[in-house]
Amino acid sequence: MNTYLTLQQLLLNVQGQLRQAFPGSYWIKAELAGVRRVGSHVYFELIQISSGQKVAQIKGTAFFGEGTQAIQAFEQITGQKFTEGIKIGLRASVNYHPVYGLSLNLLELDAELTLGGIELQRKETLDLLLRNNSAYLSLQDGVYITPNKRLPLPAVIQKVAIITSRTSDAHADLKHCLNTNDYGYCFHADLYEALVHGYSAAASIMDALVKIKTSGVCYDMVILTRGGGAPADFLPFDNYDLALSIALFPMPILTGIGHQTNQGIADFFARVHMKTPTMAAQFMIDHNHSFEKRLSTLSDSVNQTATSLLTEKKNRFIMLQSRFGSTTREALQRKRYQLQHVQSGVYPAAFRLIKSLNSKLMMKSAQISFRLPFYFASTQKNLLHLNEHIQSLSPDRLLRRGFAMIRKDGKYVIGSELGEGDNVEIILHKQSYEAAITKKI
Repeated sequence: MNTYLTLQQLLLNVQGQLRQAFPGSYWIKAELAGVRRVGSHVYFELIQISSGQKVAQIKGTAFFGEGTQAIQAFEQITGQKFTEGIKIGLRASVNYHPVYGLSLNLLELDAELTLGGIELQRKETLDLLLRNNSAYLSLQDGVYITPNKRLPLPAVIQKVAIITSRTSDAHADLKHCLNTNDYGYCFHADLYEALVHGYSAAASIMDALVKIKTSGVCYDMVILTRGGGAPADFLPFDNYDLALSIALFPMPILTGIGHQTNQGIADFFARVHMKTPTMAAQFMIDHNHSFEKRLSTLSDSVNQTATSLLTEKKNRFIMLQSRFGSTTREALQRKRYQLQHVQSGVYPAAFRLIKSLNSKLMMKSAQISFRLPFYFASTQKNLLHLNEHIQSLSPDRLLRRGFAMIRKDGKYVIGSELGEGDNVEIILHKQSYEAAITKKI
């Protein structure tokens, strides 16, 4: 016959065995998941990921007192909230309850392990980015070379896109620095609002980059900025996808995201990295001022060269003027003498020519005066003869002589224009007749 244990008996036996097997506390490395606060206690889950797969999971509890005090100390040291997604080192005791199952009781947290884990995670992400994108990402002499870092900066930065939270101090500090710069430079800044804190920050910033890229505006520079914070607050800026988006972005990106002591992957891959929003603004101001100084230097050089060239040409002109002045005066004097000689010969010749032409003109005038009356008489005779001829051909004279004219439909016609059946009007000297053409002969 079988011997049965109750479920409670079995689980209490398990509880006792576990207490004997794990009597003290243990340091454990794991990743936080599913953190929730209920009353004065904190409940969470610990997981372990290997090769992208979850290989271990257990519930944990931080009871009010030692456990919650450990969490408060951890948050103060790291500046990081005790929340899901971070890797932690904790000292915990193993607890088993017949109803609630296996769990860990949190006793202490290792802040240094979490901070080191952030650096380790950053290094792993960087190695993965270089390995997966070796065609356009590389590390040369300790500097990460990306397509964005290779982009040339415009000579003058004027039109900029700002990615940050509208209500952040970073946005206010950046705009204040740009608008009150010592040189009076004018910057046109468009805000593309995005989350810059929390786990949604990376996706929100990538959305803003897409909006900038598809806006149709060719910005001189894109500024990614936020205020300072604890090291763990900058985890979104170590995000793989965000880093790759920055590395491949077609416009120069300037980061000023509050790192005072180190750099994140976004800083490594951007065209320019500055520590704070104010320093990012000052970079653009100094960049434009450098261009202005180069222009001023070039202007001074042009003015000096022009002045030197003008002086040189002026001196050469004076030298040429003194060299050729006397020669010119002598040449003018010779030409003046030649002109006077020619003038003295021209006057008599011209007088003789005018006198000869005048004699010929007088002779022609006399000839015309003599021949003109004969010409008029002959012309008048020809006109009278022509008038008599014209009068003899007038219709009235023709009709008087017995001729007739034929009119059809109100118009005078000739025989070739008439046909059988036409009605015509025959006009004689003093009378006219209506007739019809009956036959052509």
